[in-house]
Amino acid sequence: MIDKLALQLTSLICTEAYNNAKDRARIQYGLSVILSEGFKIVFLILFFNIIHRQNFFYFSLLILISTRVFAGGVHLKGTLNCLLLTTLLLIFTSVLAPLIPRLPTVYYLLIGIVSFVIVLVRSPICSVRRPIKDNKKKLQYKIVAALSVALWTIILLFLQSAPYVNCGFSTILIQSVQLVLTKKPKL
Repeated sequence: MIDKLALQLTSLICTEAYNNAKDRARIQYGLSVILSEGFKIVFLILFFNIIHRQNFFYFSLLILISTRVFAGGVHLKGTLNCLLLTTLLLIFTSVLAPLIPRLPTVYYLLIGIVSFVIVLVRSPICSVRRPIKDNKKKLQYKIVAALSVALWTIILLFLQSAPYVNCGFSTILIQSVQLVLTKKPKL
């Protein structure tokens, strides 16, 4: 559905006089991504507002966006598959994890260190549709992702609110586990 809408919008944007197929494909892909991500964000915001967990959702999303953009992770085919997995992961981080009692600090520190190492070793894992071919850019993404995990680990260790600490560390942990479970695409 989203791909069809992106195709129609591309046809409106690129008139028949403009016949550069490569540019048309880029425009269509960009529109498809914008529509797909827009749909998912609107759905997730509505869903977590309805179940009154929006504060944890926004906090988890902030951590996830600041790491996943650079580290990568699981990429599924189809907007609905992606939406389903994302919703399940965010239910865990935003609904279930905040209910867990505060753990000893050493466990959180261990999660942070292990996640940092995983990100250093495995990231970035990019989509087949958007490969990163430049090794310098890959290294930059890896460093930014690792620094993001390190920064969030430090911030979370100083938070006093157990629900937010659990929400944050569960988000970091799930993001890192994705990197371990996902095969790097062959370019």
